[in-house]
Amino acid sequence: MPGRVVVLLLLAATPLRAQSSLTIVAPAAPGGGWDQTARVMQRVLAEIEPATSVQVDNIPGAAGTIGLARFVQSERGNPHALLVTGLVMVSGVIINLSPVSLSDATPIARLTGETEVIVVPATSPIQTLGDLLEVFTRDPGSVSWGGGSAGGTDDLLVRLLAEQAGLPASRVNYIAFAGGGAALAAVLGGQVTVAVSGYGEFAGQIAAGQLRPLAISAAEHIPGIDTATLRELGVPLDLANWRAIVAPPGLSDAERDALTARVTRMATSDAWRAAMARNGWDDLFLPGTGFRQFLLSEQARVEAVLQRLALAETGPRPQFALSVTPATIPNLMVAIFGALATALWVSRRRDRTRPIDSPSVSTPKSRLPAPGILAAALLAQPLIMITAGFVMSSTLLFMVTASAWRGVWPAPPTLAKDGLVGGLFAGFIYLVFSAGLGVALP
Repeated sequence: MPGRVVVLLLLAATPLRAQSSLTIVAPAAPGGGWDQTARVMQRVLAEIEPATSVQVDNIPGAAGTIGLARFVQSERGNPHALLVTGLVMVSGVIINLSPVSLSDATPIARLTGETEVIVVPATSPIQTLGDLLEVFTRDPGSVSWGGGSAGGTDDLLVRLLAEQAGLPASRVNYIAFAGGGAALAAVLGGQVTVAVSGYGEFAGQIAAGQLRPLAISAAEHIPGIDTATLRELGVPLDLANWRAIVAPPGLSDAERDALTARVTRMATSDAWRAAMARNGWDDLFLPGTGFRQFLLSEQARVEAVLQRLALAETGPRPQFALSVTPATIPNLMVAIFGALATALWVSRRRDRTRPIDSPSVSTPKSRLPAPGILAAALLAQPLIMITAGFVMSSTLLFMVTASAWRGVWPAPPTLAKDGLVGGLFAGFIYLVFSAGLGVALP
């Protein structure tokens, strides 16, 4: 009997131990905003849920999309795992063409918002945002920008700032780091001219006088931050980062609701509010359905911004380029040589209708049916091009056309000369369209 009691007690304790554990994945290197959020959640949950064991795992890379992909695949159906995400990942999914997106996860809640800050080392000769923009506009390549993953919020802010300065994004010398901690070390070590990140990631060094803040990206002045906004400094631009929590796919409605309730208790606790105040985070808590709708609208907004920046980068395409396709050259060749065949056919008919003693009529050198040969060559050229390529098929077409115009099959030396001329002409056209216009010919 005592043995059965022990077994029952162990079975009853097993689910309790499973429920008391939680893994929070920070898809970035230690020191960045996602890592900070995960670590603060770990401390707050340990305070309000003493029996909870919370582990933080860092999986950096590609604006968080590597961590997202691994989380979705390995944690599917696990109600004891969460992933920190945010605006960085929304743009990262689009730019990195990630096969996995936030739509594959289970939205739980948006937690915080944070303004971006632009900083330089305290020893930098750049004193103001005006100084930075003057150097940046005059010589964009001389200014190196350090920030988080390519395609993330930091990168997006720099590209939008370049747009305001009238510069294409390709002129921006942006150096992506795995997280805010690495970007901080780079700017303090003088490896980059200027750094961009969430204010909380640089707040300690700003307070210590190691970094000089030039501007923040908030829509309006933030009490407690003694730095002007971009708008206050004459740049009509603002961009706020946000961070949120998602769960793996494959959860039941009850498991999803339990996680949402758990995160809600954390986000409304005094310990969490105190942590937000210390880190300079804005309270943007939005759970459940509201967060799911926000995610959909945010994905559409970010995609529209990236499309606009890409259009400004490449510029409008020339009107003629819209009709240039791999079929353009074959169609053009058919039209040109078709016109030549028609002209040759008309010329031969006129010769046959003139008097035999007319000085303009020459004795035919052969009985080659030139228009028929050209017509057959034009029909065969597309088929030859598929297997032999554009250059070879066009060279053969040139040789046949030259022979048809002469009215006789040429001697081998003349045939070789026709092949050389035709090959050079076809090769030139191939290079123009392939290298110059970016049109792939066979």
